[in-house]
Amino acid sequence: MKVQVWDGFIRGFHWLLLVTFAGLWYTGGNIDFIDQHELLGLFMLALLLTRIMWGFVGSESARFSTFVKGPVSVWRYLRDKSATTPLTHNPIGAWSVIALLTLLLAQALTGLFTDDAIFYQGPLASWVDNDVNRLLTRYHKQIIDGILILVAIHIVAIFVYRIRGTALTWTMVSGKRQTSEPLAQPKLVHGAWGYGLLAVNCLWIYLWLG
Repeated sequence: MKVQVWDGFIRGFHWLLLVTFAGLWYTGGNIDFIDQHELLGLFMLALLLTRIMWGFVGSESARFSTFVKGPVSVWRYLRDKSATTPLTHNPIGAWSVIALLTLLLAQALTGLFTDDAIFYQGPLASWVDNDVNRLLTRYHKQIIDGILILVAIHIVAIFVYRIRGTALTWTMVSGKRQTSEPLAQPKLVHGAWGYGLLAVNCLWIYLWLG
């Protein structure tokens, strides 16, 4: 049977995040694309803030309270993976999502305060002194390594699941999950609300920081 687990916004968010991250990786450190890098960074910030909000007011399957579990549940899953059939993310995958969102948010926020003293100054760089500027600029350059590691793990997990017969990529396209076990249909919120929230976040971020 097939169960609709992902709403339209979550699916769009996933692919927008991928494209935006690729654009940021390509333009990062290239003076010729510094303006595009900043605009993409602001859009990334809007995306992440919207996803965090959606994690509290969006569809049941997108809410952090649904898929993020405590250490006891993680331990039980590690001991006996057949004991649970998660609706969306398994306990390990859920925490990897939280880790990735956290690092991406840290990357976006530190970018606001970066100052290389030559070519670029972030929109909020003047809010802090030079020592903090240098510290946050260094963090902005270093956080990407952790992000790339998590992205690599994510890609490996996709291939592993594909070998085992689960097409995670297609699930994020269609929003439907094929399962042999009965799963309750989660309550979904129309994706248009998520995109509306994203538009509002883009508007105030670009007006304030753009």
